[in-house]
Amino acid sequence: MTTHYQETLRCAVCGHEAEYVRISSTNTFGAPDLDTRPAEMKRSTIFAWIHRCPKCGYCASDISETAPDAASVVHSQEYTRQLSEPAIPELANSFLCKALIDERSGDYAAAAWAMIHAAWVCDDAESSDSARTSRRRAADMIDRALENGQEVAGQEGAETAVQVDLLRRAGRFDDALQRIEARRPEITEDIILRILDCQETLIARGDDACHTVSEALGQNE
Repeated sequence: MTTHYQETLRCAVCGHEAEYVRISSTNTFGAPDLDTRPAEMKRSTIFAWIHRCPKCGYCASDISETAPDAASVVHSQEYTRQLSEPAIPELANSFLCKALIDERSGDYAAAAWAMIHAAWVCDDAESSDSARTSRRRAADMIDRALENGQEVAGQEGAETAVQVDLLRRAGRFDDALQRIEARRPEITEDIILRILDCQETLIARGDDACHTVSEALGQNE
């Protein structure tokens, strides 16, 4: 089961105090999606992965901590537009605003994950166009992270597996295949290689739907 509690935190940008949800504990039953989204019950805790200040709109994993240049980003036109973008779910906007701050601070890996989380929120809201856009942006941000020597995922080759799934889910099949062909020779992890084989099969039939790691490995969940 999932347990959570309320905590009063002070916004690191404007100083406003408000209550935020913290997750005490949770669990998962089943395999994650190919883009690493966890199964339930952790899957449904995503609402607590991001804080949004109700006064200034600062969005962060922990509202009491700030990033370099966060204040200037929060007050920018791009940020304020994203914060209230009507075509995107509010929670997804919060993640995308965090991505803007992460990108400005040079943490491209964190920005990519914030965009991925936004895509998951859009999935739940059945906002397919916004989900595809968030995945496309996340895939491109992963390229920036890798170009700057940043670790995107802990397991060797996992960043390729995640990026390929993002591109496939965004309908960018040719780009996904290009990443597989370019990076497969460098990957030694058998599980990652099997996942990439599955991705090639999905791409060949034009499948841009959600699939799990268990499906890719031919296991029963």
